[in-house]
Amino acid sequence: MKQPLKEQLKRIGGGHLLNEAAKHGFDLTDFKRNGFKQLLKALKIKPVAQLDRNESGWEWKGNGIMIVTGNNPITGEYAGGTIKRKLEKDYASYIGIEGKPELVQQAAELVHKWASYIKAESPGKRNYI
Repeated sequence: MKQPLKEQLKRIGGGHLLNEAAKHGFDLTDFKRNGFKQLLKALKIKPVAQLDRNESGWEWKGNGIMIVTGNNPITGEYAGGTIKRKLEKDYASYIGIEGKPELVQQAAELVHKWASYIKAESPGKRNYI
């Protein structure tokens, strides 16, 4: 009897399908000075971002994890290029995290560790970006 793909993967040690990424979201978030760099370093993500295809967020990609921010906390640049804003370093605005469950959990814990302000959050969802 043929098993569903998900069951086959679990049997051979692959517990998650590619489309089963864990997610976590944060509403308006400020970081302590250079806190976002510390978060990236802990997750082994290079401190270099690129705008997503809609230019609505900065993407920070690591092995098994991606973080999207509305504002670039390192340069202070806002993703919505049509709106001119002053540079706001250490401000991420909205944050969306997705990837391997253990990395998403670690990233969420690091946000709490290095943030100076979090308006709200959405565990299990990317509600804000």
